[in-house]
Amino acid sequence: VCAGTLNGLSVTGDAQHQYQTLHKMYNNCEIVMGNLEIVLIDHTQDLSFLQTIREVTGYILIAMNVFAALPLQNLRVIRGTQFYEDRFALFVLLNYNPNATHALRQLRLNQLTEILAGGVYIEKNAQLCHVDTVEWRDIMRDTRLEPLV
Repeated sequence: VCAGTLNGLSVTGDAQHQYQTLHKMYNNCEIVMGNLEIVLIDHTQDLSFLQTIREVTGYILIAMNVFAALPLQNLRVIRGTQFYEDRFALFVLLNYNPNATHALRQLRLNQLTEILAGGVYIEKNAQLCHVDTVEWRDIMRDTRLEPLV
């Protein structure tokens, strides 16, 4: 079990500092008590340490990164006890560099079966594949919300 963050898009330091903080917080972590915020991570960083995460109690924010794949293949549940922008449990935005070929191409959320509260927002990810083939409504428990993909 490890603690999450509540920084949103506010970051301190450069991309290397962001990565070191992320690695220190989530290495060997299975349950994130709070929010998993992955912001401003470079394409050269090894994110394989994230594959141990099985559950996030708050929200997941993935924004302004330029890595190709997110290794959250063992994530099963996003509880949504906190929301990003007051309503989203999964928020994926602007994960590409307009001046280069580096961009998020795969979320790899193969095991994600439940978003207990909150919605899904996935926009402005120029090279992200297959998000429109996921039946987000089957994963989201709150049937009043429409996934914005």
